[in-house]
Amino acid sequence: MRLVKGLLDRCVDVTELLSGASGPLRLSDIAQQLDLPKSAAHRLLRELCDRGWMEQVGIDGPYRLTLRFGLLGGRVLRASGLLENTQPLLDQLAVRTRELARLTVVTGHALSWLSSAQGAPPGLMYQPTMDGAPVLHATANGKAFLATFDDATALRIARSVGLGVCQPTPRTVADETALARELTAVRQRGYGLADQEAEMGVTAVAVAIRGRSGIVRGTVSVAGPSLRFPPARIPELAKQLNDTAAALGEIWPEATGTEPS
Repeated sequence: MRLVKGLLDRCVDVTELLSGASGPLRLSDIAQQLDLPKSAAHRLLRELCDRGWMEQVGIDGPYRLTLRFGLLGGRVLRASGLLENTQPLLDQLAVRTRELARLTVVTGHALSWLSSAQGAPPGLMYQPTMDGAPVLHATANGKAFLATFDDATALRIARSVGLGVCQPTPRTVADETALARELTAVRQRGYGLADQEAEMGVTAVAVAIRGRSGIVRGTVSVAGPSLRFPPARIPELAKQLNDTAAALGEIWPEATGTEPS
């Protein structure tokens, strides 16, 4: 049977749209956001529902992904050994820094949250949800990742995910010139820094993780209340992150299929 690339693209597009939504989406919203005729969108959604990958909430209600995606993802992660191998190192980083340590994995030209470990004592503890994906131009993880590309590629990727449109705080990088300048600084100092750019009152430091083949596999970061991240502390945190990233790179499964295409 001949594969119709357009249909495959549409399946992927609708899956990514629903996975990033805060709740179920109506047919009209899906058709509008994917620039599809409602009839075509409806046929696609019905086929995915029939195959068990999506479901409709009530008669004529909105659509959402089923747990089949989560179960499939869990099987893939278990088979890769990724969480089993990396979590102990993330736990150790959290204990040493006494902050929230987080790990991302590269998925194409984006990052996805993978796991976390809390090392901060009770009280002033930063514990955000890990829904969605890091905003690349606003987070330390995103900057560390973008800095592994040349400027032209990094800016193209950043534009595609909201640079100039998405600005979580007044301190967020807002244009290409500022981001290019920031990425140069990241390459020179060896780590990404987001000082109240993704969330007011929160500072994060991150570095990229390279596998044994040199391919960037993800990022690792520490984050917490800005008052615990004075400038004098940042270099020491960066050193601990680079040590952890080197160890993660040595054990990272090479066949994860996550590198950019």
